[in-house]
This record gives sequence, C-alpha cells and structure tokens, in this order.
Amino acid sequence: MDGVSITAIGAASALGTGIEAHRAALWAGRDGFRPVQRFDTRSMSSNIGATWPGWDGRRQPEPGRDRDLFATAEPFPLHELALVAAREAWSRAAVRVDRRRAAIVFGTCFGHGFKEFSAVAERIAQGLDIAGPCITITTACSSSTNAIGLARDLLLHGHADVVVAGGADSLLREAFAGFSALGVLSEEPCAPFSHPPGTTLGEGAGFLVLERAADAARRNATTWGSICGYGLSADGFHETTPDPSGAGVARAVRGALSDAGWLAADVDFTSAHATGTANNDRIEWSVLERELAGSERRIAVSGSKGHIGHTQGAAGALELILALICHREGHVPPTLHFRGARLGGPSDPIAASAPRAMPVSRALKVSAAFGGANAVVAYGCGESPTRSARSRMHVVVEGVGVACPAGTFRLSEMLELTEKRRTAAGHDVDLHSLGVDPRRLDRSARWLAAAAAISLDGKNESADRTGLFVGATRMPEQSSRRCTESIRLRGVAGTSASAFARMSVNAPAGACSQALGLLGPTSTLSIGEGSGLLTLALAAEWLAWRDDARVMIAGSVSEPSVPSSDEAEGAACIALRQSPVAEAGAVLVAAWAISGPDGGDEAVRRAMKGRSPVDGVVVDAEPHVVATMTEWTTANGSLGVIEGSTLWGASEATRSSVMATVAIAHLAAAHGRSILVVAARGASSVAVVLERAQQP
Repeated sequence: MDGVSITAIGAASALGTGIEAHRAALWAGRDGFRPVQRFDTRSMSSNIGATWPGWDGRRQPEPGRDRDLFATAEPFPLHELALVAAREAWSRAAVRVDRRRAAIVFGTCFGHGFKEFSAVAERIAQGLDIAGPCITITTACSSSTNAIGLARDLLLHGHADVVVAGGADSLLREAFAGFSALGVLSEEPCAPFSHPPGTTLGEGAGFLVLERAADAARRNATTWGSICGYGLSADGFHETTPDPSGAGVARAVRGALSDAGWLAADVDFTSAHATGTANNDRIEWSVLERELAGSERRIAVSGSKGHIGHTQGAAGALELILALICHREGHVPPTLHFRGARLGGPSDPIAASAPRAMPVSRALKVSAAFGGANAVVAYGCGESPTRSARSRMHVVVEGVGVACPAGTFRLSEMLELTEKRRTAAGHDVDLHSLGVDPRRLDRSARWLAAAAAISLDGKNESADRTGLFVGATRMPEQSSRRCTESIRLRGVAGTSASAFARMSVNAPAGACSQALGLLGPTSTLSIGEGSGLLTLALAAEWLAWRDDARVMIAGSVSEPSVPSSDEAEGAACIALRQSPVAEAGAVLVAAWAISGPDGGDEAVRRAMKGRSPVDGVVVDAEPHVVATMTEWTTANGSLGVIEGSTLWGASEATRSSVMATVAIAHLAAAHGRSILVVAARGASSVAVVLERAQQP
C-alpha cells in the first residue's frame, strides 16, 4: 500500500502567523500567553489566554435579547482564521490537481459561534477553490488529529488525490467560562507535566497538505514527513474525565502502531496531548510508559501547550506542525515552563526553553478529548514508508435500529415504518434493562443509545473491538439550551459545568459509548445532509481494511433546533460486522464512494464501477439528479427509485441513515439483490451499494 506524504504545512496561533513565525518562537523559547482582552475575565478563574494576534483590538459583544451567543461570535469568524493557515499550506504545496479531486478534512471543537460546523469547512473549500469531498470532524479536542488520519484514508482508498487536513477553533467567552466552571484553568501559563497543574486556553489553525507518496515523488515535491497510520478509540468512561486506567488511549496507540506496521520500539518521540491538568498528564504518561517504554527504554515526550495553549480542535494539527518544524532541523520541541516534575510524570519531558537536538525517524502525535474520543497519528520524518496491503474483508449488516418519537424499530419493522412513516407504532426501549440510567443522558444521547442498542440486539461480544461512527450536524440542543440558560440567568460566572460538558457535537457518541460499552474506534462527522450515509461508508471502509475492530455501528442523531418544532428527531444506527466470508442471504455493504458536492455523479460512478445494474435506488438529491437515477437500475422487476424526502427522518443528519435502513430492510426481505443508496445534498456526495449475498 502506498504511503502518504506531507508536502506543505500552514499555521496561525498565538505565536504568530505563518511557519516562519512559529519557527522563530520555538527557537527563542517564546510562548503566546497574555491577559485576555476581548472579553471580561474578572468572574473567571484565570485571565490568561493564547489569542491570535491577527484579531487584536476586536472585542466580543455581550449577549442580550437581540444578540444570542452565535451573534456575539461575529467579530471572530472561524473561517477567517482557518483560511490564513490553510492558504499558507495550499500555496506552499503548489500542487496542480483537478479541483474535484482535492478534498478538505476539517476538525473543530466548537465551530463558529457554537453553531456552524460543516459550513466553516465549506467556506475553507471555497477559499481554496477546492471542489472535492468536504468533511468535518467534531471529536472535541482530538478533532484535527482525527482529521489527519481520515485524510490519509481518503487518499489511500482513492476518494481524493490531494487533501488539505487540519483544524481551527477560536477562543470565545463561553468556552473560557465553561472550562473555568470545570475548574481546569491555570492562573499561570500552562506547564505540561509540571507545576502548577492546569491548562491555558488558546486558539489557532493548523493545516497539512497530504498526497500519495508516489504522486509527490513524481512531481519532485519537497516533503515534511509522512502519515503512516492512525488509531481511534473511545474511553467509554466519563464526559470530561479520562479513564484512570488509560485503556482508551492505549487502544488508540496500539491501533496507530498496527496501522503503520510498527513495533513500539520503533517510536523515537511522542508529541503528547499534555493539557497541563494533573489527571490527564499523569494518565497519559502512564499509557506511554506502558505501551512504548518497555523495561529499560527511556522515551522522549514533550507537550506543546506550553507554547500555544490548548487550541481545542486545532490542537493536534498545530502541535504536529510544531514538531515537524523541529524535526526538519534534527530537533524535537521542548516542554516549555517546566518547573520540576509532578508525581507520575515522564522521565524525559524535554524540559528546555528551546528545541533539543535529536534525530527522529518515527513518532506519534497523541490527542484525547471530552467524550472520551482518542486519536493517535503515527508519522515518519524521512521517506514515506509503504506496507503490505491487507486483504479486504466482507462487511455484513448485523442489524439496524431506529429510535424516534413514534417508537423504536428493528430491521423486521423498517418496511412498516417506511409505509406508515411517523404514524407507525414502534416499541419503547427500556434503557434500564441495559444497565443505563436515562437520567444521565440528554435527549440526543437517549435517542442514540436506544438506536445503537437495538442495532446490536445484545450481541456486543467484544467491547474494545466495537466502534461507533456518528453523523451529527450541530451540538445537542437540550444541553446547549441549558448551558445558554445558565449564562443568561447567572452570567458567565454561573455557567453550568455539566451542561457545558455535554454540549460538544460528539457528546452523544461519548455518552452512547459509555452507556453500551462501545470502546473501539469512534468519530463524529458531518457533511451536513448526508452525514449518516457518510458514517456507513467510513465504518464499512474501516472494517474492510483494518484489524482493530470487529463490529462498527454507523449512525446519526438529530434533535430539533427549536423545541416543539416540526423537525424530525431521533437516531438511526446500523451495526456492521467484519467477516472473511459472505454467508448466503446476508446483507453486505459491497461498495462505497465519496465525492464533492457534485450531485452524486462521481460517487455513483465510482461505487457502481464494474457492477451490474441494481434493483432499486434510494436517493436524497436535487430533482434533476433523482430523475437520472433510473439509469442505474434493472429494466425489469426493479424496485424503482425511492426518494429520501418521502421517508421518516426529514432532518439533515438522520435522513440518509434511515434511507440505508430502508434499503437493508428490502434486501433482508428478499426484495431484490442489490440497492444503491445516494446522498447528494451536502458538502460531499456519498454512494453506497448494498447487496444480498447469494449462494457461492
């Protein structure tokens, strides 16, 4: 399998704008910390932040009756910050490629104003004139690390020829108040692994341009290194506190090493997540020591938040970029502000004010996040290595589950739901019978946990190899409203810590993982409309080519943005199993493809390449696209074309998941042999071919 090269990088943070500014700050031992001026911090536990100088002089307005939280973010448009870094990387790469074959994978924790997520990625794509897949990852503070890993997969599996991957987040009053309410901010600059414990919030953007190594070599591109593998995992432990055993991070480390084809002894250096908080740093080091060090080996590890603060969703990409700047000159980045070791800290935290001379060949970038979402990237600093391609496994549908106000529905009941739509009478799910206290779950988490539990039907035999990919387009509305209400009633000093912890986009996935014990790979993704079908394609791809998961749940969740609105709400999940053989009668995820917002033409062509016409199409697209879908169906006995807009699940995140469950139900009932499912309204188009396995 071909490797993936990093051909350019771009950055904007509290250290300045551009790679040269960041290099100068690293070698000068300078951080980006200063008193926050853009909003009043007097009622909070710290006044220190790491803000981008490009926004100096701007202030965040106070919310009021005529100005909600989203409106107060107007002076700090996230796409503006993101484009500064993305344009630097894109221009430095100087790559010529069909704009439809260039992709964006964007990671963010809070998006723009806690409301816009995939819309920011779309603006970045427009600013770079990129028209390929445009995907947003929202796994809180591991978002951009996750994004870099997914970008590698898009290249290796032919969804794009070049990918701009990274992340961005801004520092707004409400995020500062939320972290203050959680009691994790330090009154002094962040000192990873040292004293005093606590983190410092920052903002910034970091992007990498990735290409297949062979393509980069063909055009004689200068490279910064290579992305060799990545791992994802869920803690399944708590909304904000990491699993004390470190088992979740350990699974992500092992997944990255396995994906790269490395041994633990191959790793020279680790860029740690190292937030500066006591629990997180201690747990993370215990994992690295256990997984990498061995009995006598001393490993080098550093934390870059002492330079740029905790830049939230941008942290992974920016910290990797700082490491790459140092590696290019034969150095590793230091852990700034180290004032003596804390108990349970690393033996070699690279405590210095400037980079240390040390050659690095193979390294890890570790990220962990709220909701227990862990991501680890394995990267190389020399030529991009290649590894033997794994044999492709079959991906079998184990079950489906839908939870909505009409009730809950299993695979055998999906056709009834299709016919009667929202008037169908389903079955309530007793979350107590699953050992889950529904009082600890907000509305989105309850829908998702119910749908996931039904799709598994009690068959969760291997928790650490059962993963969860979720499509979602916004923060959980119930928790967001509670957090907003706490600020309105008590001011920022009275921000509800519990509501803040549950308002990240990936919070329902984290709560579901905890409730059902789903500890394998986890991610929360968005392309706007079509997000649910995207998770099905990516979960199937994971099972087809990797060996660190046996079961994946692909789902989506929606909650009305306005209480008592007519928007559909609920969740839909599809449980998939990896199998070396395709049993007769089983429903298989046979093919999939992802393209840009092109009406689905490219995605359908690639998914259907070399395949016979299907018996039916389930499609959500513009009318002129729907009209052309009959060309892919058989002439006789066809199920025809079913429009997604006629099915339950009118909300953007869940509709395409419901479309897939309907197609699966038809195949399970022997209504045809193959069905094409297409979602082509969002920032990307997705096509999936489902088949009923025949006798060999």
